Amino acid sequence: MKSGFFSIGYVENKGYAAEMRRLCGTNIDYRLLDEYVDAEWQDRYNRCLCWDERLEPVDPHGKNIAYMLVDTGYVTTGGEKIYGGFTTRRLNGLEKDSNWQGVAIGTRESILKGWRAAGGSLRSYTFLRDFSSLERVLNSMTGKNLTEEAWEAALQSAFDEAQRTGRLGVYQGTAKGAISYYPLGETTLTGEPIWLTMEANLVTGAQPWFGLMAKGENELLEKILDMNCYHLGSMIFEGAGTANAFLQQLAELAMDEVWTASPAGSPPYGILRSYITHTLYRLEDEDARSDGSGPRHVDEVDGKIYFNSGLLSRLFRQIIIVGERCDIELSIEGMGKRTYRMIKNPCCYSESDREIANIYDGEIYKLPPIARYFTDYREIMFDARYAIKLNDLHIFEDGVERKRLPKYDEEYQRCKDNPEVKNILLARIARDFDSAIQRAKLLAERNYKLAVPQFWRETGEIQFLLPIYLGELEEADRPQCALALSLDRSGRVPYYRGATILTLDMAYNNARLIAKPDVFWLDATVEPET
Repeated sequence: MKSGFFSIGYVENKGYAAEMRRLCGTNIDYRLLDEYVDAEWQDRYNRCLCWDERLEPVDPHGKNIAYMLVDTGYVTTGGEKIYGGFTTRRLNGLEKDSNWQGVAIGTRESILKGWRAAGGSLRSYTFLRDFSSLERVLNSMTGKNLTEEAWEAALQSAFDEAQRTGRLGVYQGTAKGAISYYPLGETTLTGEPIWLTMEANLVTGAQPWFGLMAKGENELLEKILDMNCYHLGSMIFEGAGTANAFLQQLAELAMDEVWTASPAGSPPYGILRSYITHTLYRLEDEDARSDGSGPRHVDEVDGKIYFNSGLLSRLFRQIIIVGERCDIELSIEGMGKRTYRMIKNPCCYSESDREIANIYDGEIYKLPPIARYFTDYREIMFDARYAIKLNDLHIFEDGVERKRLPKYDEEYQRCKDNPEVKNILLARIARDFDSAIQRAKLLAERNYKLAVPQFWRETGEIQFLLPIYLGELEEADRPQCALALSLDRSGRVPYYRGATILTLDMAYNNARLIAKPDVFWLDATVEPET
């Protein structure tokens, strides 16, 4: 039968007796030590000292205990108590099955100092295979060109600062799961603060968090909102059922259109869901930038919210969405209190319905305007004369990692941990893309509608979606993916810069925000080929 430290958990430090002897200056009686530790552990809810993941003291009766000290009955030559320290990632409180691991030997302060030093490492806080993907993403978000090593140092420095200032946050919403996050101290190209986020790690005995993703502050706030309620943009619902009922009502009122993507398992009204969510985002963004002289895009009258869906009914009437004003205030660790202006119980109406006609007469009180994404039609015209240049690593490696290039997926999975073979594959993908881009440009020169415009909210710019054919015959195949292109006029010569690779489903959703695509290669009713 196990006794002493061995009855608490897994003892990694087999030389604990030697460390105790060095501190107290006397030999260690194992039998007396085990009996003392057993008694302390038996009465652990009254005798043990406990801390949470952030090394803040907590009650031994709590369930958020990550660190624990048990008295050994020995003291140092200076008279200070000697403790044995255990840690866990299971956070079940002081239970025997909490996967305790130890044992750190020392005084209370010396053990805490060691834990703080170990906990200060970003790699010990979250499991991350490498920083290569983050390097590409962060360079794209910030416009910088830093190395992987430079970004790792910056991320660690920001992590240290967040711990010091109390901005390393943990959020547990009403839904299952939790996230941790901290600010990078950098902004996107549009000036939005960048945050790093991590998911709770379910692997026993591993780091408490998993992964590291860079997000704009708005995306992080939306993630936190996701953890508290079901919503489409700023519209809040009781659950998926009521949201789908609203989408069905909108689809039935609007002109006939395919609103659910073709692949098996696609969510009902997935295209419409994306459309109305991002339309509302755009309307709110336009109001935020407005000087207040024009009509509100998201209008409030007597506690009700009105906005234009941008869709027309079968009788060519504008469809207006109406809901009740609902503010949600959340206290977010590391960010303070945030208020979300939400719309509850939304319904769809034709502009001729009484609910709308009683509010807007079309003269003095005009209907809320539709979302606008460009001011000059030349902005949505692709110029095939310009060169196309790709950010190779971001385009190819991220594309295949994110399952957006299914043609190469099996090969990539076999070689992703072998840099030499992986680079050979990426070089072949680059050659395939060079050929596909040249063919797409030839088609675009002969069909001005081939390149489809999309609006990219993160930068506020119009991009173009170009079909990428990785097969042999364009006329016989569907493209395998779409390449998003941004027009860069910063230098002497304008050119299109490859921004990212999208699946055809993603491309259709993005393009539908501006207008219903009517090109042969982008069809929501046909499943993409692999």
